[in-house]
Amino acid sequence: MNIEHIVTFLKVYQVGSFQQAANQLYLPQPTVSHRISQLEKELGHSLLIRAKGKIRLTEEGKAFLPYARSIIGAIQEGREAVDHVKSGTTGKLSIGCNSSVASSILPQVMDSFTSKHANVSIKVYCYATSELVRLMKSRTFQLGITRYTSNDPDLNYRLVYSEPMMLYVSPQHRFAQHKKIALEEILQEPLITYQKDTQSRKLIDVTLNQLNLNYKPKFESNNLSLLKHFIQMNFGVLFSGPSYMKSEVKKNELVQIEIERNPFPLSQLFIVYREGELNSIDQLFIRYFEDEMNDQCNRPAAPASASSSSIK
Repeated sequence: MNIEHIVTFLKVYQVGSFQQAANQLYLPQPTVSHRISQLEKELGHSLLIRAKGKIRLTEEGKAFLPYARSIIGAIQEGREAVDHVKSGTTGKLSIGCNSSVASSILPQVMDSFTSKHANVSIKVYCYATSELVRLMKSRTFQLGITRYTSNDPDLNYRLVYSEPMMLYVSPQHRFAQHKKIALEEILQEPLITYQKDTQSRKLIDVTLNQLNLNYKPKFESNNLSLLKHFIQMNFGVLFSGPSYMKSEVKKNELVQIEIERNPFPLSQLFIVYREGELNSIDQLFIRYFEDEMNDQCNRPAAPASASSSSIK
């Protein structure tokens, strides 16, 4: 059995004709027939039903088909890997994260990463945090990016950065001209929040319950883009970590305000992985992601306004 035999088998199956396969492979028709016969002889079974009309697979042919495709696919990937050696780092990267990270944090990181490592192919999977843990354990992807940790002993969590929770309002909101706002004053406004089943909402609820502070959400969603839209339309205010709102603040679409005597835990971001299973591409991305996020967090944000007054 050789590669030419397998390629010829796949071509005959694809076009459904020995003669058409011969034409596309630029071979005499008898050569195509001979290659198929040799392959069937080595396997000990007929693979193709030679009848009038289109060629069809035997049951043995159907069983062999996925393996033939896999063999040719692996050879093609190997050729591509060899071709890429001279042009720099090559490999595959698979990442899991939630939709908020995918829409607000990853785009800028991926833009710069892919510009420097163009030969790395990337897959990004978006799931809720609880589902990320399950899929990491089943090895659906190699790396996870999450705001929260679990107690699972099979997973390692590496803290990338921490930042304080902030308040976000529309430029038209009455708070927009202030640098700091007291929490009690904030809770008098319509509150835009994530839904109750999200970790972000649980963090807010636990913190406010500990302070015996009540609030009534005005708008709830698990979609960050929709929450940002509600703020921009001046429907209410929202608590969030700055990294998720950096682009909108920079473009003056949202205003970022400090929370006076801020009671909320730091907003954190972690890389999660399985110990001992990181390849060189995974390690490269982790270092790059940490450097990029630290660089972003150290850049000064656009000022919310010229005023520095505070509401108490």
